[in-house]
Parts: sequence; structure tokens; C-alpha cells
Amino acid sequence: MTTVIIVIAVLIAVPLIYLATLDGNFAVRRSLEIAVDQKTVFDKIRDFRSWSDWSPWLMHEPDTTLDFSDTPDREGGWYSWDGSIVGAGKLTHEKFNGEEKIEQRIEFLRPFKSVSRVWWEFEPKGEDKTMVHWNMAGSMPFLFRFMAKKMPAYISKDYDTGLYMLRGELEADAEVPRMSFDGPVELPEQTALTLHFEGHLEAMKKAMTEGFPRLGHYVDEQGLTATGCPFTIYHKVDLKTMHFDCDMAIPVAPETTSTELEVKRFSGGRYYKTTLRGSYEFLELAWYQAYAHLQMSKIKPLHKQASREMYENDPDTVSHSNEIVTSIYIPIK
Repeated sequence: MTTVIIVIAVLIAVPLIYLATLDGNFAVRRSLEIAVDQKTVFDKIRDFRSWSDWSPWLMHEPDTTLDFSDTPDREGGWYSWDGSIVGAGKLTHEKFNGEEKIEQRIEFLRPFKSVSRVWWEFEPKGEDKTMVHWNMAGSMPFLFRFMAKKMPAYISKDYDTGLYMLRGELEADAEVPRMSFDGPVELPEQTALTLHFEGHLEAMKKAMTEGFPRLGHYVDEQGLTATGCPFTIYHKVDLKTMHFDCDMAIPVAPETTSTELEVKRFSGGRYYKTTLRGSYEFLELAWYQAYAHLQMSKIKPLHKQASREMYENDPDTVSHSNEIVTSIYIPIK
């Protein structure tokens, strides 16, 4: 019995000792130039009632319960959120330094409790331009210290998304990502003409610029009919090295044959659909937010199955990049 107790004590002690050796502190700073004057952007950010228009978190759960203090745009003003997906917490204005800086305190209550400092800096950049800096510094609760090194990467993606959405609220013609999380869907089996690619991100962008027109021209030259939107299917993705193994594809009739291009059949299944309205330059953020939404919703992705990126319209036919529509499909259980 004594031996069992010792073993249990060791099993408990070892991870606690490991956690005690970790630094739980983290810091994040993201910046974006916005073509408005300092006062305009300062007034927008200090008014918590505007945050639901551009918050990178509230877009995941638009019906989140929000409460505001009587003066949410003043020092001491606050707003709180409570949702089943985004958790619960409170953000408070602690101090305004003229129109140059806002200092805030953020309290997370769920899914775990923690407190961090948040501050904004507004740097004038000539006439009617302001460099906006969004900062956070804090520490993870003891049992979550192992997450501290990853927090800057996670928060940076959210901050980047929020800053672009904020710019879209303030600049009439700005490029802005708009995302919706549409839910589980069933995709049918598809036959497609394909071009394979394996390599790094920048090379993939070039390959797609050349590859999809080639696929389209082939369909036209052969008198074939595309049975759906062009898409990319990602078989393997290494985010650390940004290495991709994928197929560019145009769906065609099942009986299609080709001596020049490879015809492949892709199985259907259950997927979670996320829609991006905006430039392809925002696709990296959209993929991050799609996976973040699954994690917050406690939906498990099937990493061994291929994900898809479907191009719903032709970017050459829209009047603004904000009208480009791309659907992301992540396989789920």
C-alpha cells in the first residue's frame, strides 16, 4: 500500500515540478496602419459598444450575451461577455492618456481564469493616417503554463484579424476579411481534373496562379463542363515549415478521361464549412479562425483526411476584393 501511495505521489509531483520550471509569462504586439486620423480611431476603440462590429472573438458567436457599464467609452467603463463558445470575461478601461494610449484590464472567467494587461497606442503617420498598436501582456495560470509559449502565436492571429476588421469599419474602401462559421455539411464524392503540387507556400501561390487558368483552358478546349467550383484539396500540410501537398482541381463528370491531366476521384463525407468573404490574402487567417472555431466548439477535426478550399466566384468578375467568396471545408467526425 505504501508503494502505491509513493508511486501516485511521484506521478503527481513530476508534472507539477515541470510546470514550476516553466515561464508562464507572454507578450503580444500587433500593428496596422489605418487611413484615419488619431481621434477617429481612438474614439472607435474606446467605445465598447462598437466592439461587436470588429471583434475577432465575437464573430465566432454573434449572439453572445454582452453587458455594458453606464459609460463604456470612459475611464472605468467596461463590457462583459458570456457565451457558450467564446467563454466569459470582462474588459475594463483603466486609463486614457490623451488620444495616444488606452490602458485596459482583461479578466477571463471561462474557460479558465486569468488576468492580463491590454493597451492600445495610436501613432499619427502624416495627414489622416494612424499606426494602431494592439498589445497584451500577462501570465498563464500555473496548470496552463505549458501553453505560454504558444499564446503569442494564437493571440497574434486574432489581433491581426481584429485590426483588419477594425480598418474595414473605419476605411470605406479597405480590404477586410469577413468570416462566417456555417456548420457541418455533407460533401458528395467528386471527380476532378487535377494538377498536383508539393512545395512551400510562395511556390504554391505561383503554381496556383498558373495552374487554375491551365485547368480552365483545358476544360474549354476539350468542350467539357465543369460540374462545380474549382477547389484545392490539401492532403498534407506542415505549418512549421509551410510545406504543402495538394491538388488544384476542377470538378467534371464522372466519365471524364484525359491524356494530358490526371483525373482523380475524391471521396465525400462530413465537413465543417467556414466562409471567407474577402481577398485571398486573408486565407491564412481564415484557416486559423476555422480551426479555432472547431476548438472552441469542441468539434474534433479529422487531421488524416484532406481539407478543401473552394473558390465560389471568379475574382476577375467582382468589383472589389471584398466580394471574393471562398469556402473552407475541414473534415470532422
